[in-house]
Amino acid sequence: MEIGERLREARESKGLSLESLQETTKIQKRYLQAIEKNEFQVLPGKFYTRAFIREYASAVGLDPEVVMEEHKGELPTFDEESTVQYSRVQRTKKEATQKSGPSSRVLPTILTVGLIIGLIFVVWLVWQNMSGAEDANTATENGSDNEISVPENSESETSGDQGDVEGNEDGSESEETGSEDEPAPEEEEETPAEDKEEIDIQMVQEGTGSFPEHTYDVSGTTERKVTIELTGRAYMEVKAPKNGEDLVTAKEYTAEDSPISLDLGDKDELYIKTGNAPGTTVMIGENEVPYPNPEVSTQKLLLQFK
Repeated sequence: MEIGERLREARESKGLSLESLQETTKIQKRYLQAIEKNEFQVLPGKFYTRAFIREYASAVGLDPEVVMEEHKGELPTFDEESTVQYSRVQRTKKEATQKSGPSSRVLPTILTVGLIIGLIFVVWLVWQNMSGAEDANTATENGSDNEISVPENSESETSGDQGDVEGNEDGSESEETGSEDEPAPEEEEETPAEDKEEIDIQMVQEGTGSFPEHTYDVSGTTERKVTIELTGRAYMEVKAPKNGEDLVTAKEYTAEDSPISLDLGDKDELYIKTGNAPGTTVMIGENEVPYPNPEVSTQKLLLQFK
């Protein structure tokens, strides 16, 4: 019996409809139908396939770990998805090479020739400027050889100028001495910056199992604002409090939707469930809430503000 048929029989034995199961697990009905038909290619990816099957099994009363182990041969592996992505990249590179053609090889040659011509022109301009400067220096030197006649009374004028200079020097010294005696202006005291909030994030309970839930106590902040940043695709569910209203729609998000800013207002509790913990970062101010098990993709956070 395939895993999808096994899950469907367990659901029907419990008297559950797909609609009620969708409400319980927050998994879209079309994904539930795909699981029951073993059409895993319809699901968003390997993270969500395994996470959805665990949620499905738990909701219909089966042990998720036992189900996953007994049907591991039917589930997609990490290597399969990596092979598909690699083949797509190779095909894209091949198509780009085929489209380039001879024109792409001619263009770099044209650009190189143009660059060489431009360099030659710049060198020629520099050489012309240097030649002009040398000619000007030569003309100046030739002019310095001419005799200069000095008037007879120039000596007395010169001595008078020297006296003025000496007088100015004495005056400037006295002014400088006077300026040294003046008290320096007092430096303005800097106003100390206001102390920043010191946010304290303490783990009070670490979750276990394949879908662990970790509980944190958060204190030291007056503004209950949380930011979620994504580096990849992640199915997320965010509530405040845990069994309260959805702060964001439960669905798959990508890095393009990041960052997601949340304002809890007067709510004391925030519940975050993600299907891609390694690609999900939860920030309170400038402090990150860590995932204790970075190798586990499906994890939950329960933040309790004090």
